[in-house]
Amino acid sequence: MSFKEFEFIELLSKLLPKGRGVEVGVGDDAAVVKAGKTRLAVSTDALVEGTHFLKEWKRLVPELYRLLGRKLLSVSASDLASTGAKPLFATVTVGAPELSEELIELYDGLSERAQELKASVVGGDTVKSGQLFLELTLIGKVERPMLRSKAKPGQLVAVSGTLGDAYGGLKQLLNGEVREPKLIERFLNPTARVKEGLSLAKLGVECATDVSDGFLFNLKTVADSSKVAIKVEEELIPVSESLVNLLGREGARRAALFGGEDYELITTFEPELKEKVESLGFTVVGTVEEGKGVFLNGKEVKGEGFDHFKE
Repeated sequence: MSFKEFEFIELLSKLLPKGRGVEVGVGDDAAVVKAGKTRLAVSTDALVEGTHFLKEWKRLVPELYRLLGRKLLSVSASDLASTGAKPLFATVTVGAPELSEELIELYDGLSERAQELKASVVGGDTVKSGQLFLELTLIGKVERPMLRSKAKPGQLVAVSGTLGDAYGGLKQLLNGEVREPKLIERFLNPTARVKEGLSLAKLGVECATDVSDGFLFNLKTVADSSKVAIKVEEELIPVSESLVNLLGREGARRAALFGGEDYELITTFEPELKEKVESLGFTVVGTVEEGKGVFLNGKEVKGEGFDHFKE
C-alpha cells in the first residue's frame, strides 16, 4: 500500500509520540518546543538533485550552486517566518558524489544567507552519495507561535508579495531558456518573509502559513486545520508583470493558484488590522467564514499542490 505525501505525514503525526515540552508537533510549518522558559521553533527541509534542481541548469545560471545554498536556508526560514519565529541556529547535511568546487560555492551562498538572517550554521554532516542532496534544520526563537489552526470566521485573508513567480522561473529552466530572469531569481533565490512574519506576530496575528506547495493547497491546510471555509477572489491575487509577460494573463493566474515554492506568507487576521497588515506588503484576497473548504470566485475547489510521491 502506498500513500500520498500529506496522507503519510498525517499518519506519522498519529504514530510519533509527542513528548514533554512539545507544544506543536508534526503537521504545521514548524514544530514548537519549550526549553525552560524559552519557546523554540524547529524546521527541516531538503533539496535533492533531480527533484528540486538539475545540475544542467548551471549552463543557464552560472551561480546555480551559490543560489542553491541560499535557497536551502531560505526554505526553512520561511517555515519559521510563518510561525513568527526569529532564526538562530542551523545544522546542514550534505550528500555528494565528491567534495567538489560546487560544494564550496553552495556553502558560500549558505553563509551569505545566514549572515543576512543573523543566524549561525553550527554543524551538520557530510556523506558520500550517488547524487547531491542537501538537508538543513533551522532552530529559532518564538514568543507566541502563529499556526494554521488559528483562522476564525470573520477574519480577512491576505498574502505577501506576488504569486506564481517561482513556477515561471522553473518553467524557463526546464525549457532551457532565460526570458524573464527575475522569475528564475525568485525560484532559485526566494526571500523568506521573516521580517513580515515577526511583524504579524507583534500585531497579535495568530494564523499564518507559507506558500510552498501552491496557494490553493496551502489555503486548504489552513481551512482544514482551523475547520473553517476560506473564500478568495481570483482577480485580487497579486501577480507580477514578469509572470504575465512570460505566461500571459490567464497563465499567470493559474501559476499563482497552483504553482509552489513562492515562499510568500498567507495570513488571516481581524478586519481592524487591515491597514497595518497591508502596510507590511500584504494584499487582502478573501475572507474566512463558517463552514469548510476553499472557494474561488464562489465555487469550491480542491487545493491541489505539489506531492513528491504523486505518479
